[in-house]
Amino acid sequence: MLLRKVFHLSTIFLLLFLKYLHTNNDKHVGLILMLSLSTIAMLLEIARNQIPSFKSFFLKIFSPLLKEDEKKGKLTGASFLIISMTLSYAVFEFKYFYYASLISILVDGITPIITFIVFRKNNKDHHHLLTFLISATIVAFIVNSGLPLIVKLTTSIVVSIIEYINPPPDDNFYAEFLGTFIIYLLAKIFS
Repeated sequence: MLLRKVFHLSTIFLLLFLKYLHTNNDKHVGLILMLSLSTIAMLLEIARNQIPSFKSFFLKIFSPLLKEDEKKGKLTGASFLIISMTLSYAVFEFKYFYYASLISILVDGITPIITFIVFRKNNKDHHHLLTFLISATIVAFIVNSGLPLIVKLTTSIVVSIIEYINPPPDDNFYAEFLGTFIIYLLAKIFS
């Protein structure tokens, strides 16, 4: 679990690079990067599910990072995350994408670690929900994303519930894409 979450948290570097590109008004390069990463993720998913020798190689390398259903062929959380980040980046303004990505990467990355340390729990129960909500609320107060505080706090609650419910196919997809959409809607309502 720890190695998986460290890998999950490392995607913050991708987000920071996209922020750099945004600062330099270069969304086109960011979009090419995100589409390329999504394409690579999908090609890896197809290859590991269609080519037995590649599946064996893939599992040898990534098995410690995978959940049991991912080992059996379900798309990985990393693939869901990169695809949803790509969709969010392509469809929404950067400030909505950026804040949703911070929650998806930082909060979703640190919550299981904190929950395990504080509550000695390693599953998505009410302890996980509480930790996620507190972490998302702290991010809402700390991060200056150009969004109203009410939008960030409401998003923290909604995304915490999505994380707790864990809807199929994967919470990484919904936390990012649906989170971005919710931020967009709330920003329109409260702005």
